[in-house]
Amino acid sequence: MTRSWYSSSWYRVAQFKPRLRSHANIYRHHFRGSLWYVLQDRTSGRFHRFTPEVYQVISLMDGGRSVEQIWELVCERLDADAITQDEMISLLGKLYSADVLYGDVPPDIVELSDRGRKMKRQKLVRSVLNPLALRLPVFDPDDFLAATLPLVRPFISWFGALLFFAVVIYAGTLVALHWEELTANVVDRVLATENLLLLLLAYPITKALHELGHAYVIKRWGGDVHEIGIMFLVFMPVPYVDASDSIAFHSKWQRALVAGAGILTEIFLAALAMMVWASAEEGIIRAFAFNVMLIGGVSTLLFNGNPLLKFDGYYVACDLLEIPNLAPRANRYLGYLIQRYAFGLTDTESPVTAPREGFWFFIYSISSFLYRLFITFAIIVLLVSMELFAVGVALAIWAVFLMLVLPLLKQAWFLLTSPMLRRKRGRALGATAAVLLGILTLLFFIPLPYNTLAQGYVATDSEAVVNAGADGVVAELLVPPGATVQPGTPLIRLEDPLQPAQLKMLEARIAELELRLQAELQSDQAAARVVSEELKQARANLDAARIKAEELVVRSATEGRVILPEYNDLVGRFIRRGDALAYVASFENPVIRVVVEENSADLVRRDTEAMSVRFAGFPETEYPARIERYEPALSTELPSLVLATEGGGEIPLDPAQPGRLRALESVLRLDLRLNEAPAVATYGDRVYVRFSHGSEPVAARLYRGAMQVFLRYFSV
Repeated sequence: MTRSWYSSSWYRVAQFKPRLRSHANIYRHHFRGSLWYVLQDRTSGRFHRFTPEVYQVISLMDGGRSVEQIWELVCERLDADAITQDEMISLLGKLYSADVLYGDVPPDIVELSDRGRKMKRQKLVRSVLNPLALRLPVFDPDDFLAATLPLVRPFISWFGALLFFAVVIYAGTLVALHWEELTANVVDRVLATENLLLLLLAYPITKALHELGHAYVIKRWGGDVHEIGIMFLVFMPVPYVDASDSIAFHSKWQRALVAGAGILTEIFLAALAMMVWASAEEGIIRAFAFNVMLIGGVSTLLFNGNPLLKFDGYYVACDLLEIPNLAPRANRYLGYLIQRYAFGLTDTESPVTAPREGFWFFIYSISSFLYRLFITFAIIVLLVSMELFAVGVALAIWAVFLMLVLPLLKQAWFLLTSPMLRRKRGRALGATAAVLLGILTLLFFIPLPYNTLAQGYVATDSEAVVNAGADGVVAELLVPPGATVQPGTPLIRLEDPLQPAQLKMLEARIAELELRLQAELQSDQAAARVVSEELKQARANLDAARIKAEELVVRSATEGRVILPEYNDLVGRFIRRGDALAYVASFENPVIRVVVEENSADLVRRDTEAMSVRFAGFPETEYPARIERYEPALSTELPSLVLATEGGGEIPLDPAQPGRLRALESVLRLDLRLNEAPAVATYGDRVYVRFSHGSEPVAARLYRGAMQVFLRYFSV
């Protein structure tokens, strides 16, 4: 396609003599093997990237040459690679809009002031519209940083790197050794009232050192830091510094180190805190160290160190990938794909300027959007769990509007009014309508399989439990574990040291009463009747004692295999009457005892069409099952430790009741039977149960979930 070198509007700008403002600096960089020039506007903190051909034009803007002279010089130097007159006009417009360009006469002071105030208002509006961050500049820290840099310089060196790795590796070892203690009931410990004050104190201190890490690394490489302020991150005041001066560094490793300095600082602080926590006694110092570890670890993983959010990790990724402005260019690339291939706009411009950038743009645009949604709604769930339901709902409405509704409104405005679509508007509207119709169909009209997953274990029938019939000490196990027995087979023999003496005493008492009865019959009939009643009572007591003696031998009530859960520790233990000692069951058709979490309990009870069971020992086989019984009321009692998180299950225990099998939230308990049951090898085996509720559109599930939330927190 032939380029048009001339423009009908050229006469309007030909005699204009442009010059860059003094606050605009240009730096030379290489990105993905290509040479680029980056213009920095120090007053606004904005950056603009230009090709070498465009830089040839900008470098000639000295206020003495006219636009026409500049263009003619560039055409002589670059020949066919020079920019056209239309491109020259577009460049001038971009530079002037960016407030880095003026001509022969300085602009009116009032106009400049108005423009500055307008830019500040726009910046403030952008900050307010961000649901997670609000920035307020405070002062210029450059002099303070320059004065204290000699104290910090040794740590920004090879010595500092070796010290960092030594401390972090040692702290990592301590974390591995104390992992269970660190993670036990961590959410409840963090949200405890007595811990929140320490957390609120530790957070801004840690973040202040984080930001100083950025600032000192910039100063270490010769840069300046002219802004420090307060940012309200999820309503929490934390400091920030303007690290934009690092763009002047030619090495991408230096720029990446500046961006990652805060992350490294927090990791180092978390490592030091781990060392303090491991050596300190219980108290405020240990609790404070735990909070520093939590902040340095969680914030690094979820926020600062994650490139999917525009915090430190994002800028590290931009520098290491050599893709500046990754996030906005990724979004523009996604828009380009839609406009080019869905709307049919062949003249739209791709933001891709280097090989493989398109791959990173596509991956990043999708991943970052999904991750922002995840983080936002995770924060909402956290606020709701802290009984800040109104705040959580307000943030949810705000986030949905900014992340979903507002972009859709902008897209609708673009479809209806953009001059780019004047010849393709019908196709664009049709493509958009088709996508929306597809989404609505998927949400509201296409039923998808709907299942509830739960865990259970192999249990026994109530008659399979072998209980002690009397108090006593286990003297002997009469059958080995796993033996097959018949009803009435002796299993365990108990001993009662007082039982033989009691029997002899009762027998002697009966003998005495028999002799007295013989004597009274000869002399006193009334006395004989009294002795006769005493004799009957004594004989009844002897019969009861003999039955109790027989009950010291524990027998099987059913046919099956013997299971002795505490086989090695049973002999010599004192047992009370009614204690469970063993199980006798065939397990040809075992009971599957299942617990279902409260939010799915009603659905399982009212709308279960089928269910299936998989055993943990052989999960490849699925067995159909049926509900035999369920408890009508929810309960916090767990039937087995295997269902709790401490036993490898999914139900968290209540930390307020240590040592008891009480769930943190109520559960539904059910007993299932397999329709075609295999022989089960071990009592207590874990099973995975799927309750099938048929098929249902996604919208119905979302509605049910929303109703559960309102029922739980508003009782409506």
